[in-house]
Amino acid sequence: MRQQELDASQQAKDKNEYEAYIAECALTFAGLEYQPTPTNTLDVSEEEREAHWENLYRMGGFRFWQNNFQDFLTSLPANRESYNFWARKTRARIQDPKKRDLLAPLEPPYPFGTKRPSLEQDFYEQFNKPNVHVVDTNSHPIVDVTRTGILTADGKTHDVDIIAVATGFDAVTGGLLRLGLKDVNGVGLDQRWKDGMSTYLGMAISGFPNMFLPYSLQAPTAFANGPTLIELQGNWIASMISKIEQESIRSLTATPQAESAWNDEVNAITNMTLLPLANSWYMGSNIPGKPVQSLNYLGGLPTYRQKCAKVLDEDFFGFAKA
Repeated sequence: MRQQELDASQQAKDKNEYEAYIAECALTFAGLEYQPTPTNTLDVSEEEREAHWENLYRMGGFRFWQNNFQDFLTSLPANRESYNFWARKTRARIQDPKKRDLLAPLEPPYPFGTKRPSLEQDFYEQFNKPNVHVVDTNSHPIVDVTRTGILTADGKTHDVDIIAVATGFDAVTGGLLRLGLKDVNGVGLDQRWKDGMSTYLGMAISGFPNMFLPYSLQAPTAFANGPTLIELQGNWIASMISKIEQESIRSLTATPQAESAWNDEVNAITNMTLLPLANSWYMGSNIPGKPVQSLNYLGGLPTYRQKCAKVLDEDFFGFAKA
């Protein structure tokens, strides 16, 4: 993560540059101050790769994920090279060989970056403490919680005082499906989406007039800087409402055809990446029974911005007016 203290003078200097900084971020793939390096991993020498990765690792944050070579999330050989670098750096931070193999194995359990990389400061160093242990529940699953601790399949009880239950969350769609929303025909959103979710531009759903969904599914949501994306969507929604009022339109509804086409585009782009190879909340596969599909648009903010602008420029393209 590379967190550091910022003194007042540095903060003041940064704030003077905010306007230009934010404008620049709005034009990048993920709304960050950087974007994928426009070179393929294996097109440069090993020395150049190592130097690039060392620089990204030194700067920290999401750079090793979002500022890596452009084929990092589309090519397994390229991804494996990046993982090997990450594993070497991380394993060097862990003293115990068994903990090292569990926390940063030589063989990746899934392509690196297809689950959200952890932003940590000294997480791995904590395992060097004698009172910090790690148990592999893939090899020894939890079978029971006893009065004194957790029993695993190897017959061992791990005595504990407190159990923090962190089993994942129903990302992106979970909240929407709990609202009890129904379309114009009285069909609940939970029923509509039981076999798969679909939207138009990630902000509208056919059969739900005048309803817009900022920071939701099938938008760049989890692969973009939140404030940058929300500002884009908020401005678009405000412009839509203004145009509706100017033209005295009573209702505006995404067409099933536009919704279907957007759904196909979202999934087609994701299927060109390595994301479907991992069980993650990006794909909805962490929730039993949830349809497995891409919950995010991976075409990047500039392309997404153009798609949204087309609606306003071409007489509500993809919407039915009433």
